Amino acid sequence: MTSHRTSHRQFSHAAGAVRLVGLLVLLTAVLTAGAPSVIRIGWGDTLSAIAQRHHTTVAKLIALNHLPGNGTIYAGALLRLPMPGPQLRPYAVRPGDTLSGLAGRYGTTTDDLRRRNHLGGNRLQIGQHLVIAVRRTGAPRPVVHIPGAVLQSVAEHRATLAGQSRPSRRQVRQLIAASARRHGVDVSFALAVAYQESGFQQQVVSPVDAIGVMQVLPSTGRALDQAFGRHFDLLTARDNIEAGVLLLRQLLQSTADWRGALAGYYQGLGSLQAQGMLPQTHAYIRSVAVLRPRFRNG
Repeated sequence: MTSHRTSHRQFSHAAGAVRLVGLLVLLTAVLTAGAPSVIRIGWGDTLSAIAQRHHTTVAKLIALNHLPGNGTIYAGALLRLPMPGPQLRPYAVRPGDTLSGLAGRYGTTTDDLRRRNHLGGNRLQIGQHLVIAVRRTGAPRPVVHIPGAVLQSVAEHRATLAGQSRPSRRQVRQLIAASARRHGVDVSFALAVAYQESGFQQQVVSPVDAIGVMQVLPSTGRALDQAFGRHFDLLTARDNIEAGVLLLRQLLQSTADWRGALAGYYQGLGSLQAQGMLPQTHAYIRSVAVLRPRFRNG
C-alpha cells in the first residue's frame, strides 16, 4: 500500500510538472525573438571562417561577443554578428524610373537615395548615374533582440564563471549520465544535447545569457525553481545539469516524441506553439541526432 507521504510526494511532483509546462509555454525564447543577427557555432567552426563567411572581421566578433583575447569559441554556443552593411550598386536611370520606385525595388528609402546621390528633389533624368545601397543577399536575417539588461547579465555571469574552477569534460559527462539515469532520461540523448549546447563546457555563456553546460536561460531556471520547489544555481555544473535534464524529462513527457522535446528545448514551447518549428530548429534536431550515436555507451 502506498503511504500518504509517498502519495503526497507523487502528487507534488505531478503538480510541479504541470506547473512547469504552463510556465515554459509563457516564456518567450530569446533565441527566436527578433533583431541583431545571431548564429549557433557549428562543430569545426573557427572565428576566421565565420568572419569570412559573414563579411566581417575576427576583431569585430571578439569585441561584439566579449570573447577572450585568443578568440576561443565552442560548438553549440551562440555568436552575435555585426549587422551587415550595404553594398553600393551603380545604376543608370531608365525611362519610367522614379525615386520612390527605385527605393521600393532595392529595399532602401528615397531619403537615402537623395543623400547618397546629392539630389535636391525627386526628379531623375534618363541615363543619370546613381549609387544605390543594397543589403547583401547572403547576409543572415536578424533573429535575436538582446536587451541591455540581458547583456549586463551575460557580462556578470561570464565574469563569475571565469573566476571559478572548471570541471573536466570527463566529470561533466559523469554528472550528466548520473542525472539522466536518476530522472529516467536516455543517457545518450542527454549527453548529445549537452554536447551540442556547450561542448560540455560550464564556463560558456551565450550572447542571450544561456548559462553553462546545458545552456539554461535564467528565466527557465526560475520556472524550474517554482515547479520543483528548490533553487537551481545555474552557475554550478551540478545544478545546471540537473536543471537541463529535468527540463528534457518534462519536455519528453509533454511532447509527441524526442524531436518535439528537442524543438521545445531549443526554440521554447511558447515560440513553438505560436510560430511552429523554425528552420534553425530543424537544423538543431538534425545535429543532435547525428551526435547521439557517439554517446551510446554513456
